Amino acid sequence: MRQAGAWMLMAGVWVSGCAPSRVSYTALDRVNLRDRAVDYLRSAVTYRQNPAVRVGAIEALQRCESAEVLPWIRAALLDDEPAVRFAACVALGVRRDGAAEAGVRNCTMDSDPNVVVGALFALHQLGDERGMGRLATFLLEHPDTAVRRHAGLALGMTGESAAIAILARAMKDRDRGVRQHALEAMARLGNPEAIQELVFMSNSGVGSEEVFAIRALSASGDRRYEETYRYKLANAMHAETRLAAAEALGSLGDPSGYEMALGELAGRSALVVDVKDPPAGQRLRRVQLAASALGAIGRTEALPDLRELLESSRDPRVQVSAAGAMVAILEAERSRGLPFAADGHGPETRVAPREWGRDVRGATIEPLRPRGGGNQGRGAGF
Repeated sequence: MRQAGAWMLMAGVWVSGCAPSRVSYTALDRVNLRDRAVDYLRSAVTYRQNPAVRVGAIEALQRCESAEVLPWIRAALLDDEPAVRFAACVALGVRRDGAAEAGVRNCTMDSDPNVVVGALFALHQLGDERGMGRLATFLLEHPDTAVRRHAGLALGMTGESAAIAILARAMKDRDRGVRQHALEAMARLGNPEAIQELVFMSNSGVGSEEVFAIRALSASGDRRYEETYRYKLANAMHAETRLAAAEALGSLGDPSGYEMALGELAGRSALVVDVKDPPAGQRLRRVQLAASALGAIGRTEALPDLRELLESSRDPRVQVSAAGAMVAILEAERSRGLPFAADGHGPETRVAPREWGRDVRGATIEPLRPRGGGNQGRGAGF
C-alpha cells in the first residue's frame, strides 16, 4: 500500500481543485485506488465503536476477488460481537475458504445461536452437509426471531432445492421478518410461487417492501425481471426503490440508473418529511443504496465521486459503502482482463444480518482512517 503523500500525488488533477467528475485515472492509479479502498475496509473490520461498521466491512471484503482479504475475515470469527462473528462465518462460506474450516467449526459451539447458524452454512459450503437438519430446526423451532430469520436465509444460500419444503413451512411463522427471509430463500432456490410473490411485493407502494423485493429478485440472477426493474427505475415513488432498481439493472449490465444514483450519492434530491423517519436516516440509506448501485453498474466514471465521499465523510458507515463500491468497480475491470489478474470466487452474494447487529445508539462516531503499511502485517497473527 502506498504512503499518503504518494497517494495524493497520484491524482494531481484532483489536488489542483477540479471537480471529481473530471478526474481520470491511469491503470496504475486504479491499482492504487483499489488498494486504498481495501485498506479502509481493513480498518473498518476493527472499528470498535460500532459493530454495524464491522459487519458492513466484512460484507464488502467478501466480494473482493483477492485472497489477501481472507485473513482479515477469519480474524473476525473471534470478534466479541455475535453479529460480526455471524457475518464472518457467512462470508467465509460464500468464499469457500477451506483454510478457515477449523475456526468456523469452533463457531458451531458458539454461545450465540445466530453464530452457529452462520457456521453451519459455512461448513455446508465447505462440503460438510450434516448441519442441514440443525438449520431446519433453528428455522422452525427456535424462540428467537433473529435466529429463525438467519436460518431461513442460510438455507436459501445453500442452493439445496430440498430446503424449499422446509422454508414453505416457515411462511406460516408469526414473525413477518421470518416470512420475508423464507420467501427470499425460496426465490433464490427457484420456487416460482415465491418469485411471483416478490414481483407483486415490488409494486406494493411501500418503500421498504419494494427495496426488499427488488434486491431479493436480483439475488436470483434471473434476467426475466429486467423489465420490472426498468419500470421501477422510471416510475417508483420512493428514491430507495429507484436505487434498488438501478442496482438490479447494473448487476445485469444495464447502466440506466447511473445518473440517478450519482445524484443520490451527492444528496441532490429532496428528502421525505416524515416524523417517524428522520432526515439523517433517510440520507444514510440513500447514500448507501446509491453507492451499492454504482458498484453494481461498474462505471469507472463514478470513482472520483466515490473517492471524495470515502475521504471526506465523517460517518464510517458511509465510508464503508463508498469503499465497497470502489472495489466492486475496480474488480469488475479485473474480471474483464484490465490491468489486474483475477482470482474468482463464484457468484456475488449479499448477506446482511438484517435488524440484528444494528448500530449502537449513542456510540461515538469517528471517521475511518486507512491503516496503511502496504502488505506488511496483513493478516498477521491469524
